[in-house]
Amino acid sequence: MENWLKEVKDSWNKTADSEWYKSLRTEEKITKLINNPASAFHPAVFNLISKYIPELKNRRILLPSSGDNHAAFAFALLGANVTSADISERQLENAAAIAERLKLDIKFICDNTMELSNIENETYDLVYTSNGTHSWIPELNVMYRNISRVLRSSGYSIMYDIHPFNRPFTGEPWKEPKVIKAYEDTMPSCHWRVQDLINANVYAHLSIKEMAELEAVNASFWYTYDELKKQDSKSIQRINDWECNPMAALPAWITIVSQK
Repeated sequence: MENWLKEVKDSWNKTADSEWYKSLRTEEKITKLINNPASAFHPAVFNLISKYIPELKNRRILLPSSGDNHAAFAFALLGANVTSADISERQLENAAAIAERLKLDIKFICDNTMELSNIENETYDLVYTSNGTHSWIPELNVMYRNISRVLRSSGYSIMYDIHPFNRPFTGEPWKEPKVIKAYEDTMPSCHWRVQDLINANVYAHLSIKEMAELEAVNASFWYTYDELKKQDSKSIQRINDWECNPMAALPAWITIVSQK
């Protein structure tokens, strides 16, 4: 496990300075966040956050696997007390530089999302995990047990990630779905099923409040950063219309709200 974690850390440290992540730190992207913090979230996910925690000011929020930290910046801009945790020191360094420039009081902690060993017990009103978190977690039940541990009584866990129904397919836009694996083949790629996500919450004594299956809202779901740069506006029109793009008939994202 130690060697595997080092590989994960090294990989994310390298990815932190990729062209994709640099594109998320541009002045244009950060200004958009400042003007509209809700833009850091899928619209339906932000609606769920607002439904269960209508007043974010002074709420304590933890973001494990905080990645590009857009959600961390958004929560801080909305008045929350934010802790950003990631296994990648480089991701945190890049985010801390932006937070300092924006004068956002965000606490940055290098930590493994499965263990959250540097996070205090029963501290947070919300633990929010976003796209990509579950794709590198080999022990899902351990992760949710520790999410439950750091939540205050009646605190919420809200996850948002790629819908498992996409995992058996290549996911190529404009083409008929092509199966590349069975739905139950979760390992070794950590492609967890809906039942795995639900059961991990249940085993951690988190009560499921609501689940939503969501459509893609832009073309970035369908293309890598390099691929998307090559597309013109005409070529991606109606990409989220399943009658044009068959893969869009499947839900793109899943979010689960649970409570301690």
